[in-house]
Amino acid sequence: MKILKLLPITLFILFSSLTSITHAETLKFAAATYEGEVKNGKAHGMGIFTFSEGSTYEGKVSKNRIHGKGKYTDAKGKVYEGKFRYGTFYLKIDKKTRDVVRIKPKTGFEIYSEIRGTKNMSTKWFEAAKNSSGTYEMTAKGKKEMEVAAKSGPGSSSSGC
Repeated sequence: MKILKLLPITLFILFSSLTSITHAETLKFAAATYEGEVKNGKAHGMGIFTFSEGSTYEGKVSKNRIHGKGKYTDAKGKVYEGKFRYGTFYLKIDKKTRDVVRIKPKTGFEIYSEIRGTKNMSTKWFEAAKNSSGTYEMTAKGKKEMEVAAKSGPGSSSSGC
């Protein structure tokens, strides 16, 4: 008998606590529209970002930032799926090369490649691009970044993870 009295109370408390935490809404950003769970006026939980040029992100969001497991599909249909960290996804091409996808609802997205540095810079990543033969090589910007990093010493910050 007591269990029958406790069940409705427990269900009411559980339901009311869940509805006060998050709810679905649509939010507008400079470069995208978000539809999904919202907490304290910010995109938070599961949702979908639709960008003005046609690309989409579907997955976890934390305080208006893409963070957690998700799937980004660019306007051409290429899919990047996995764990995003604060809007950044790293797609390993090989041991020394990776693609970087950065997504920000306010500014949009960018996709570029990085290559691991050489010698004492082998733990850092620098901008790269495919050359005419199809292999990756450091861009002028990447070479300059590597020179600056080498001059500032081994304790300096990297341009990637």
